[in-house]
Amino acid sequence: MVVFDSDIVSDSNLAHQGFSPSSIGMAKVLALESSLSEFGSQWIQLTGRNEDLRREDSLCGFDFVVVCVDSPSARIVVHERGGKWLDLRCRGDCFVALDYRLASDVVSNMTDRWQIGGSCQHEGAIESGNIQFGHLAAATHGCQWVIQELRATSTERALPPIPKAHSITFGTLEKLGPLDE
Repeated sequence: MVVFDSDIVSDSNLAHQGFSPSSIGMAKVLALESSLSEFGSQWIQLTGRNEDLRREDSLCGFDFVVVCVDSPSARIVVHERGGKWLDLRCRGDCFVALDYRLASDVVSNMTDRWQIGGSCQHEGAIESGNIQFGHLAAATHGCQWVIQELRATSTERALPPIPKAHSITFGTLEKLGPLDE
């Protein structure tokens, strides 16, 4: 597993991103790599790349890609690459999950090149103690998606969760559109 991210751990990441205070100032990918190193095995290894995903050729050799960053350009690189991919987005208690099965016009309409990225927390949420957990719902969806995609490599009896928009407070918000056949 390879993780791309050029961000540095700050104190504002501690409340909702699982970093420890000793990680402040470290590259997020290196802090993640260090904290998860004991879970590595002959079957899974985590490698952090302290850079942003900007080019399609950076993804050569990957079976599938999960993009969960606040960068429209990284999303577009993943979408245009083709193959199997999952695009997770969240804000507050909501998340959106798009994947390679969704009709390309729907994906294109939801991915604006000029979109401004942002935190998974609403502005002022951390300072006020009003931390939202949509990022955990997105992570749960993403984990199930990855497991099902891995199962599908060995059997055809696995179906990943469908693309959707969901709010912890209000439930499923809308069907995102038709799946490509």
